[in-house]
Amino acid sequence: EESGVGRGLASFVSMLKSTGELNQKRSTGEELRGRAKDERNYDNYKPLELDKVVKIGANATGKDQEFAKREIKLEYRDKHGRLLTSKEAYRELCYQFHGHGASKKNEDKRLRRIAMEQAEARNASKSMAAARDGSAIGTLGALKATQKATGKAFLVHKT
Repeated sequence: EESGVGRGLASFVSMLKSTGELNQKRSTGEELRGRAKDERNYDNYKPLELDKVVKIGANATGKDQEFAKREIKLEYRDKHGRLLTSKEAYRELCYQFHGHGASKKNEDKRLRRIAMEQAEARNASKSMAAARDGSAIGTLGALKATQKATGKAFLVHKT
C-alpha cells in the first residue's frame, strides 16, 4: 500500500500522517479522546483519599472495612476495546436505555474514524518494528539503502 511521495511538502506530510510517524503519542498511558477537555490520560487524575470519601458504620464487619479500602477505577470501553470519554460513555448508556442508537451518518463517521485510528496504529507498529530491526520500509528504507550503497550522508534530488 506504499504510495510515492510527490514533489511538494504537502505530499510528504500526508505520507508521514498515513504511516503514523507524524502523530504518534509520546506518553506511555492510554489516552482519552474527544473534546479538548477530555484529552488527558488517567495519570493526570489525583488519587482519592478513601477515608474522606467512604464512610462505614460502626456495625461493619472486617470484610466491609477491607472492601472500603479498595480503589475502583471504572473504565468504559466500546465493542472495539477503545477507551471511551465520559461524553461517549454517557451517550452509549442513553442509547442502551432508550433502545435506539446513533443515526446512520454519525455511526458511519465513527466507524471510519475507528478504522483510520486502527490503520495508523498498524502502520506505526510496522515502522517501529522495522526501526528496531534496522530495516526501514518505504521511502525512508529506500533513502537509507541508497545512502548505504553510495557511502554518502546526502542524496542529490533531481527534479
